[in-house]
Amino acid sequence: MINDTVVGPVFSPPGFGNNLEIYGYELGDPIFIQREHNTVWYKFRAPYDAVFTFDLIPELKDDDFDFLLFRYDGPNFCRDIADGTKIPLRTNISRKNTYVNGRTGMSESAVDDYVPSGPGSPYSRALKVKGGDMLYLLVDNPFRENEGHSIRLHWRKTEKEDEGYFGIDEAKTRDYMSSVRKLQVNVIDKETDQRVAANISLDGLPDSLKSNFNSVSEVTIDVVSYRTYEINVVKKGYLLAYETFIPKNDSLYKVTIPIKKMELGDRINLTNIKFDSDATDILDKSKPALKQLGRFLEENPGIHIEIQGHVNGESKRNKRKYRKLSKARAKAIYEALIERGIDASRLDYVGLGNAEMIYPVPVNNRQAEANRRVEAEVTKL
Repeated sequence: MINDTVVGPVFSPPGFGNNLEIYGYELGDPIFIQREHNTVWYKFRAPYDAVFTFDLIPELKDDDFDFLLFRYDGPNFCRDIADGTKIPLRTNISRKNTYVNGRTGMSESAVDDYVPSGPGSPYSRALKVKGGDMLYLLVDNPFRENEGHSIRLHWRKTEKEDEGYFGIDEAKTRDYMSSVRKLQVNVIDKETDQRVAANISLDGLPDSLKSNFNSVSEVTIDVVSYRTYEINVVKKGYLLAYETFIPKNDSLYKVTIPIKKMELGDRINLTNIKFDSDATDILDKSKPALKQLGRFLEENPGIHIEIQGHVNGESKRNKRKYRKLSKARAKAIYEALIERGIDASRLDYVGLGNAEMIYPVPVNNRQAEANRRVEAEVTKL
């Protein structure tokens, strides 16, 4: 807990503590670090209505630090972070900038809420806060070699003329994380563009709200802005379809999901079933996606699938370690489906290593991530 405007120097401890709250994100994600490495969590309250900024100052300019800033919004706060449904207010994951002596933080001259990995501004945009707001700041050091850092908090009291400081949207929605919006989901046939009744489920909603809607082509519900949601659509005779998104500040946020009639040889890219780096254990946040894959198989009891693992192999040769890792990941999904009650005779699995990379020579992190995937191919209708 920070009870002053200055704290430090603080030496980042090795590891992530008792709980790994943030993990399983793609390299290059503009909002989240891939995972916690060597982390410190700070919490502090806004003393009054203010424009909030801060400086994170490393003891050595060559030390690299990233940060994520959250606002506390209730007793489910920690669970929501671990589930991936809590979105930071501000993030800066840019490469260390030695021209500012490795500093990072938030400033009134910065323009971006989120700065992803790679070259970028060392500072993210200032934030308007209300007196009493509880903020949580995660400081992550990706490398164990660091000599510590200090934090300096700055609170500039807001005046009436500051009302338009952040533009119309944020000025009107001061309770940033609890703005309720209408979400409308429409399901259509991919070939005809006509509406199709299907089973729609939404992950990311509070437990108290209905999240499954059967035999409908459209559903409209209240959601909270700046949280991650996943929509899954299951219909007999059609491929499983899903979309992950973050609704912005539109009063009505519309999502149209086209679904494709199933054919032999069709593949489902299981992008929402994730693994930790070089590991074969399925991450907990993938459980909803596994559940929907199982539901898809239950809805289509006559189909068989082959689960295919792929990796992003640096070598042109399909090395044994690539085939072994990709097969182990495919097998993990195979076993999870059997545990859910799917007959093993309907399932098979194989590790293809780097033999079928989408981008044979990836030129950026997103292409490399696209190569790392697990797919389900329909082998029998």
